[in-house]
Amino acid sequence: MYNKTLLELTSSYSIVSDVMASFGLVIEHDKSEIFHFSRAHNDSNPELDLSAIGASILKPKTYWRYLGFYFDRRLSFKEHVWFYSTKALTTVKAMGMLGNSTCLLPLQKRLLYRACVVPIATYGFRLWYFSGAPTKAQVSLLATMQHKAALWILGAFRTSPTGGIEALAGLIPIHLHLKKLAKCSCLRAATLPSQHALLSLLSARNSKGAHPHPQSLALLTNAQSARLRSPLLDTEASLLNLTERFDSLHSEIHPGCRLLDNFPDHVSFHPYDRSNGRTRKL
Repeated sequence: MYNKTLLELTSSYSIVSDVMASFGLVIEHDKSEIFHFSRAHNDSNPELDLSAIGASILKPKTYWRYLGFYFDRRLSFKEHVWFYSTKALTTVKAMGMLGNSTCLLPLQKRLLYRACVVPIATYGFRLWYFSGAPTKAQVSLLATMQHKAALWILGAFRTSPTGGIEALAGLIPIHLHLKKLAKCSCLRAATLPSQHALLSLLSARNSKGAHPHPQSLALLTNAQSARLRSPLLDTEASLLNLTERFDSLHSEIHPGCRLLDNFPDHVSFHPYDRSNGRTRKL
C-alpha cells in the first residue's frame, strides 16, 4: 500500500511538471511539498525518485503546517503540541519580565495566564486529545509549561511540587482542563444548526436530518467503527447521554425577544461596593 501511494504521487507530480512546462513555467523542486500520511512502522524511507522526469529526489518535510496545525506522517501531533507549548512558555517568560516591571499581583498574573497563555497552549487540542489516543507525551509538555507558569504566579522556588503550587495558584491540572474543554466541545455539537457541516459526519440520530457525508459515522460498518479513533466518537457518546435538546434558531434568542427584552422590570441588578458598609447585609 505504501509503495502504491508513492507511485501515484510520483505519477501525479510528473503530470503537474509536464503541464507547467507546457506553459513555459518551471517548478522549484526545493520548495515543493509532498506529504504522505502513514501509520506503518516500515516507512522509514519516504523519498520520491523523480529522476525519470528530470527532477531531483524530493524529500517530503517531516512536518506540514496547515491553518496553524502541524501534521506529521503518523498524525501523532507531537510537533503541534511542542510548538504551541513552547510558544505558551515563551509568553509566560515574557510575562515574567512584565511582572517585574509593573509589580503585578498573583491574582492578576493568574488572570493573564488563563486569558492569554492557556488558549495558545490548547490551540487545536481536539486533533490529538480524544478517547483511545496516546496523549501522555503531549500532556507532559503542557504540564511542564503550566508548572513554569505557576512558579511565575507565586514566585516560588523551582523545586516546588507541581500539584501544590497549582493548587495555591488556583490552576486546574492541565489534564483535567483538557478533559473539561473536550467535554464542552462535544456538548456544543448539540447547539449547532442543522446546516452545519459537522453534523453530516455524525450518526443519523445526531445529524438533525443533515445529508450524511461519504465518511460519516452513519455509513461505517461495525468493523470500521471498532477500529476508528476520532473526536467524533467522543461527540457521539456525549450526545447519547444528553437529555436536553437545543434549538440554535429559537425565537427566544433573537434580539427583542429575550428575557430582559420582554420583562425588563422583573430583573434588577445590585452593584457590589465594599466601601459603603453593605457587605454584611448583602
